[in-house]
Amino acid sequence: MRALRSRMARATLACATAALLAACVAGPDYRKPTTELPVTWKVDAPWRESRPDDAAPKGPWWQRFGDAQLDALEQQALANNQTLALAEARLAQSRAVLAATSAAVLPQLGLGARAARQKSSANRPLSSYSSPNFSTVQNDLLLAMAVSYEFDLAGRVRRSIEGAGASLEQSAADLENTRLLLTTDLATNYYNLRALDIELDVLDRAIALLGRALELVKARYELGAATGLDVAQQQALLDTTLVQVDLVKRQRDQFEHAIATLVGVAAPVFTLPRDIRDLAPPAVPLGVPSDVLERRPDIASAERAMAAANAQIGVATAAFYPSVTLSPTLYGVESRSLSTLFDAPSVL
Repeated sequence: MRALRSRMARATLACATAALLAACVAGPDYRKPTTELPVTWKVDAPWRESRPDDAAPKGPWWQRFGDAQLDALEQQALANNQTLALAEARLAQSRAVLAATSAAVLPQLGLGARAARQKSSANRPLSSYSSPNFSTVQNDLLLAMAVSYEFDLAGRVRRSIEGAGASLEQSAADLENTRLLLTTDLATNYYNLRALDIELDVLDRAIALLGRALELVKARYELGAATGLDVAQQQALLDTTLVQVDLVKRQRDQFEHAIATLVGVAAPVFTLPRDIRDLAPPAVPLGVPSDVLERRPDIASAERAMAAANAQIGVATAAFYPSVTLSPTLYGVESRSLSTLFDAPSVL
């Protein structure tokens, strides 16, 4: 017990010494890029100085359209889209990396064990000429508890934690950007599809009118009031409109397949029936283009990537300095037999 207390006291002293020595950090401290503005800069409304606000909640912005079917599709996309699931997994991975990197500031406690059966040769070199060698077979049982601590003299560990934290914030911004792009693409494809529904409705009514006009021209032709050229022109106009219907239907299928991909459903089993109604855009608050730039998560992601790269400069610079690691053994025993492993003579 006295030996164990002595080892623990030495380990505590080593940790305290590490805390005192770890005063310098290699590499430059990261500072956000700033834009120098003139002292006499005057801003007239609605213009103002920019303030990054990428952390502001975006919320279910699509609900401002008041479309229940769009709301259902957006919720389905947020639940089933695989690209969004990948971004969430990368965020979880970044959290795990930060937790693992942060653990390096604490002493690492390890437990080692070994069980071996060894045979010694009788013809091995003599360790003493006064005593001959014998061939022996014996067991070697070892159990040891050790602590390891790295003195962060050059700040390698602290820069690694700083870089991992910046990467975590970058992953969070990437996730927000992926969610925003997903919901935006879905709404764009949805309303393009609804616009084509209205166009198809107009074409269907036009075809009905052109068909009646063709019958009228044929009747006049039979009565001698119109020529065959008039009938051919009216037939060509009807055929052209029918071809246009086929082209619009193909465009609608493309938007429908895109929506199916975004909501995580196989395209062959996904369908959206036609819905003819007036489309009214929601009221958009007045502002300036810089308001949108302040809230863009992709810009925040690029800035966080720069912070992570800056931290890696410190990690690389720390490689020029010595690395000091203490690995004292707190408690260890070794014996030839399991029955005497924990006896006093077996303590290392």
